[in-house]
Amino acid sequence: MKARKTLQDYIEGRNNNFNLLRMIGALTIMFAHAMFITIGDDITFETYPVKYTLGITTLNLFFVLSGMLVTASWFKHEDVLIYVLSRVMRIVPGLMVVAFVVPFLIGPFVTSYSISDYFSSPSLWLYWPFTVLLNPDMTLPGVFEGLPNDGVVNAPLWTLRYEAFLYALVVIAGVIGIFKNASLLKMALMSCFAVYVFVSFLTPLREIAAIDHLMHFGYAFMVGVCFHVYQRYVRLSLFAGLVGLGIALLVVWQFGIVVGELLLIPSAALIGCWIAYVPGGFVRGYNLLGDYSYGLYIWHYPIEQVVRLKLGDMPAYELFLISLPVVLAVSIVSWHFIERPALKSISAFYDLLSSKFKGLSFERASK
Repeated sequence: MKARKTLQDYIEGRNNNFNLLRMIGALTIMFAHAMFITIGDDITFETYPVKYTLGITTLNLFFVLSGMLVTASWFKHEDVLIYVLSRVMRIVPGLMVVAFVVPFLIGPFVTSYSISDYFSSPSLWLYWPFTVLLNPDMTLPGVFEGLPNDGVVNAPLWTLRYEAFLYALVVIAGVIGIFKNASLLKMALMSCFAVYVFVSFLTPLREIAAIDHLMHFGYAFMVGVCFHVYQRYVRLSLFAGLVGLGIALLVVWQFGIVVGELLLIPSAALIGCWIAYVPGGFVRGYNLLGDYSYGLYIWHYPIEQVVRLKLGDMPAYELFLISLPVVLAVSIVSWHFIERPALKSISAFYDLLSSKFKGLSFERASK
């Protein structure tokens, strides 16, 4: 019997379905947020378990993919400067634009304040710098007031601070040599898992929102790191992933999301990796379009809020479908005119800055 291929057999090269997988994930998040916008912040695991689990599992899958891909990026270059530039250029340019357009071009048309009061409010002028510095909880004067998610401007951006924190941990681990020592790496991963288990099951700390998010995002990211580091042991089996997902959902139903995520996240990761690497043929043609997922992620919420404000109450699926053409158009523009040019500029910035940061380059570890 032919042995089932492992992740290692697929992982080299760029001919994969990651762009498509991220886009599916971003669309799922957009639909989940359409439910939040129509229902309000009453969506919790206790009130809407299916809707809540769908959204949080998709977010966790994004962190799994991030853990895999940024670890692969570090292993490929082992250079702090190019690593940091790659992460910054992927996140910040698009974020800078949406953080400017929403308060200064959209806000004046949807605020309940007078124009003079709107532009004289300190919160307007603080919105851009705070958001770009990954503190995106700022509100805008009179914007989206009276909606079910009253005053929330761009909810999805809150995950970026956790993303940046986990990116920083990878570069710290790389600089101090953890990735070069198999025993040290195994110890570090086991220690992270032990902290996750201790905090999640032996303390009440996950009742604090920030710690709860750090735990499940950190666990998902760690699963992604493990998938890359131990890729020769990860067998890509859609059947195993679906069985694991089914069992995990039963555990979630009986014992709650915190217990269920122990199996839910690895199962979703296995299914995600299978989708990313195994299906070939016409689905790979999506790569010819571009990576529109990040633009869709950072733009969809304020656009859905505008649609909800202007057209009134409607079911979540209508809000999603009405908003989708506008969100897609903006995402395409964002990719081709902001995100992609920024990514292409990485080499130029690296050449410009590398002479000033010579001490941040490291020899690639031998395998």
